Amino acid sequence: MAKNAQDKLTRPSPRDLDIYHIISLLPIMPYHEIADLCCGVGTLSVPLGKAVYRGRVTAFDSVKANLTVARRELKNIRLSNVKARHMANEKKLPLKDESLDGVMASFFKQASKAPSDILGEAHRVMKNGAWLALMEWRKDYTDQGPAIKSRISQDECRAMAEDKGFRFYMRHDLSEMAYMLLFLK
Repeated sequence: MAKNAQDKLTRPSPRDLDIYHIISLLPIMPYHEIADLCCGVGTLSVPLGKAVYRGRVTAFDSVKANLTVARRELKNIRLSNVKARHMANEKKLPLKDESLDGVMASFFKQASKAPSDILGEAHRVMKNGAWLALMEWRKDYTDQGPAIKSRISQDECRAMAEDKGFRFYMRHDLSEMAYMLLFLK
């Protein structure tokens, strides 16, 4: 399967989700240091970078072609506080322990070979009191997206994060196709 076709299966089109509504739901401050895990082509990385204009966003993805697109967009709009980096090993992010104020992981279940490892690494690199936002496909939405069996329910997603040491904070139904869960470390 072509990479573009695979990306369409793992991520909805930016037109299908209100990106700025999603950003408004995050407990984000202008000085935060944030990671955008499984960032794809940087759809959320750009608005996150604008929201943390005194901070920094490090966008990670395992597909180099996605990062090329993200870097091109960042260069075109001259957004210098967002860096796109390749995530070669999901079991070890190249970040210091307790260095981040927040982590965004959108559609990480489909984009990752080891989603549980990504959550474990997120926990390692987050400061105490930091937030984690997990955005995923709803299991009951069948019009588009990945196969139902490869999706994760809200309860399963919550249990996976809590197993890694996160505390559940809030749930948001973003649309009929996606939900977002917020956690604190």
